[in-house]
Amino acid sequence: MESIIPFPSDYCEEKPLDLGYILRTFEISKDEIKRKLRGFSYELRESLSGIDLAFKNKKDQIEAKKLLEGFIYTDKPESIEQVLGRALRDKGISLGVAESCTGGMLSSRIVNVPGSSEYFIGGFIVYSNELKIKYLGVKEETLEKFGAVSRETCFEMLMGVKKNLKTDCGVAITGIAGPGGTPKKPEGLTYIGIFAGDKITVIKRIFRKGRNGNRFLSTQTAMFYLLKIVKRL
Repeated sequence: MESIIPFPSDYCEEKPLDLGYILRTFEISKDEIKRKLRGFSYELRESLSGIDLAFKNKKDQIEAKKLLEGFIYTDKPESIEQVLGRALRDKGISLGVAESCTGGMLSSRIVNVPGSSEYFIGGFIVYSNELKIKYLGVKEETLEKFGAVSRETCFEMLMGVKKNLKTDCGVAITGIAGPGGTPKKPEGLTYIGIFAGDKITVIKRIFRKGRNGNRFLSTQTAMFYLLKIVKRL
């Protein structure tokens, strides 16, 4: 059984209602959750932050947590930036970023958390190709051959963060927030680069939630996968 529940806004400090036992998920569809939790009684809310579930008893929450392993970022009414910040602080890990299409949204979300100066060093907002070259060392030939929105450019942006900020982990984002795009590079195409420890990865996504929705999803995806990596360090 499912029903829709109110939940804290993605953009404010609204206090949640008494929702029982919570799970916040990301990168899993509503249909997949329904399939995995067939027979469970829960309430559900969808947002750009993912899908939130509330259970009336702890036993159901614990069982659901096992079934949804890999998609849950918290079992409390808190944002992913709070969860990521706690993980970085507890492990003594520093973070730097490079943002293109998100235009500072990732940095803004990270510093929403009090005490973020303990782990967040800062970063670069490189909206133009000129700044990607000047501050991150992205090669002109890379931009000419592959374009600003490409796996190759994202990787070089990420290496620029690593070289210039010397942080323990980093994120680079480049994409087409929209409106616009082409058949080969549609609106919402985004590359998200992450390094942490000796692990480096570049994730490709095509978001379909309009300009600012795509920007938000880029930051949510970046923090979700960075959190998964940091937890394993």
